[in-house]
Amino acid sequence: MARPGDPPRNRTRNSTAGDHRRASGLGGGTEAGLRRRKGIFYNIPSRQAVVRADKWGQEDCPVYGLVGPDYIPLQNRDAFTFFDPVVGSGAVSYETAGSLGRGERVWVLAKVKGPKGEFAIKGKDVVQKYLLLANGHDGRTAVRVRFTPVRVVCQNTLSFALSEGSDRFKIYHNPGMHRRLEDAQESVKAILGYYDEIEKRFQEFANFEMTGNRIARYVLGVFPTPARKRGQSDRSFEETKAKVFATRHDAIRLFEEGKGNSEPGIRGTLWAAYNGVTELVDHHSRFTTPWQRMNSICFGDGERLKHRALEQASVLFSAN
Repeated sequence: MARPGDPPRNRTRNSTAGDHRRASGLGGGTEAGLRRRKGIFYNIPSRQAVVRADKWGQEDCPVYGLVGPDYIPLQNRDAFTFFDPVVGSGAVSYETAGSLGRGERVWVLAKVKGPKGEFAIKGKDVVQKYLLLANGHDGRTAVRVRFTPVRVVCQNTLSFALSEGSDRFKIYHNPGMHRRLEDAQESVKAILGYYDEIEKRFQEFANFEMTGNRIARYVLGVFPTPARKRGQSDRSFEETKAKVFATRHDAIRLFEEGKGNSEPGIRGTLWAAYNGVTELVDHHSRFTTPWQRMNSICFGDGERLKHRALEQASVLFSAN
């Protein structure tokens, strides 16, 4: 399983989304079908199930999600073709592609090319510009394009949410989907310009010195003390709090000792504190499978934690 920051796989010059879909094994389509329970399919009034067309009727046919009558399936072969003209213009290149779970979510990673494909914090800490394209068949995941900067020194995938949200481009699976996909090319070209805002924010973090009080406030905001759940035992509650306290300690340690964080000009800054959290999420969390790791750091709990780290960094910067 490849992820943002890994060496490119299956990459060809001027390749298309279809090339990467085939090279990464993302074949097959989806259809509206029936819900399966214990190997038997049942009709559900006004609801449909999304299944793999090539698995329909087989015992191992996965059901990706239940959807309403207005849901429009989008096949893997068609999901990212709207991005091909942007690649053809030379502005970006496809790097790799993959799927998560049983194929209910697919993604393609694209790298911004040329001199504008990266920027350097304090003139030396290089951040490369990537875009993550994703689509899902679970009835909840829209077609989306997400900023995914990668800090080269540690291969941290950095989260960045603009005021409009983390996904600058999003299309839902409804009757207007194909029309919006046809009009998407200009929107995708426009979002590349928003990387200037990302660079500005990161540079500000690198110029913001952290004190002992500031780093304590920062990790408290990112890892707040948990509230006690109803019916939770004293022992369980104390164990939960201990885990949070230990995580804060790890984040502070990586703020000081994380990859690239001890360099002159970077050491002791809000940029180092933010990267301490992203390194903790990307490289020090435990996952049983590679796809669970990818799902967490780009779509799940890890991604949400990195968003909170960015938000808290912005709050701390704005308050001083």
